[in-house]
Amino acid sequence: MRLWTALVLVALGLIGVSGCESPHRVTGSVVLYTSVPPSIIHQIEEAFEKAYPTVDLRVRRGGTSDVEHWIEEDLAATGHVRADVMWVADFTVGEAMKQRGLLLQYTPSEAEALLPTLRDPDGYYFAARLLNMVIAYNTHAVTSPPTSYWDLLDPRYRGRIGHATPVISGAFHYFVGTLLHDPAYGETFFRRLAANRPSFQNNRETTARIAAGELDIGITIDFTVRNLLRKNPQAPIAFVYPEDGVVMVPSPIAIFKDATNLPGAKAFECYVLSRTGQALLRDVAGVVPVRLDVATPPDIESITQLRVIPSDPAWIQAHHDEIRARFREIFGVP
Repeated sequence: MRLWTALVLVALGLIGVSGCESPHRVTGSVVLYTSVPPSIIHQIEEAFEKAYPTVDLRVRRGGTSDVEHWIEEDLAATGHVRADVMWVADFTVGEAMKQRGLLLQYTPSEAEALLPTLRDPDGYYFAARLLNMVIAYNTHAVTSPPTSYWDLLDPRYRGRIGHATPVISGAFHYFVGTLLHDPAYGETFFRRLAANRPSFQNNRETTARIAAGELDIGITIDFTVRNLLRKNPQAPIAFVYPEDGVVMVPSPIAIFKDATNLPGAKAFECYVLSRTGQALLRDVAGVVPVRLDVATPPDIESITQLRVIPSDPAWIQAHHDEIRARFREIFGVP
């Protein structure tokens, strides 16, 4: 399409400026089931509705396990999912919903900018943000910064370490599944970690407790530390990406095949994956963009520079219940 023709069509509202659905062609309500934290999703909601003023984004937010529960409730009650879009913590949920035939096979134009590892090869779900599982530490209590997940096993941190569980955090479930499946870590790593008597809370709470000095060190998501430091730059907390590899958790967005407002669902998914959406996630949440054409947060490596421990989403999804059961057995939690 010639440039002047495209500009005319944009002015008339016949195409969207980012290749997404035109705002003039999308109306009504879009229902989103999501685990994205309130402080982030509300700003995404506001920006999306500003870009699409005739659309009402209705957000139902909880943990990833809550989203899975709502889906099951919907299916039991009506035979279909009442939401139009799902945006949760890890790829295994996207894969599970795909295998059950609940998702729409649709590739928005903006998804073409994603690396192959951040896209379902069949076009059912796409990474909309990256949750990197890092080691956070209190800079007053830890004078020698850790360099590896193995540093968490140091007995000096016994009773002073914290992290989430696979039940309360989809990202941590992906983390546990990745390391259990990796022969370099496996059950040995987690049994030794359990010996350090960690406390359990969600990722945001883990970060807050480390900054408050209640914990010395822990496993959390990188953007939770960046957000805390943005609000309190003097907080005694820092984090590292393990030098021998970090667990990178792609957070999938997908459209349900029975979406009531399909144009609106397509517009929202495309918006989140666009340069505009990814820049907004970076700026309001400190999230590393999934697109290489959007700059990372200041002083943060891009996804192509990080050393990543390979994950197998299909294996993690297939062993979903086993991962939780083994974690409970190893850590002695109900």
